[in-house]
Amino acid sequence: MPKGNKLGIHKKIEETCLNILTRTIDASLRSKQDKIPYLAQVRRDIEVLKHLVRIEYELGVIKEKTYLVLAHILQDISMMATGWQKSVETKIPI
Repeated sequence: MPKGNKLGIHKKIEETCLNILTRTIDASLRSKQDKIPYLAQVRRDIEVLKHLVRIEYELGVIKEKTYLVLAHILQDISMMATGWQKSVETKIPI
């Protein structure tokens, strides 16, 4: 991978992945009502990550096959995060 990509968009992707991991761990360690803001941030970061990966593909940094695999994985992760958030929201008494 060219140095410009490693230090540019790819660095941002790595930072976003670490943010998702950190916030997911934070959410798992919180009480039910405190999880919601963390899960909302996780979902937002996953959407940002999807767009960054697509930009990498469109710029030719990654190949189509790699993009398709990553897009599928990110879609699955997004669905899991959404399900987790909905599960927490329905269990909290109003």
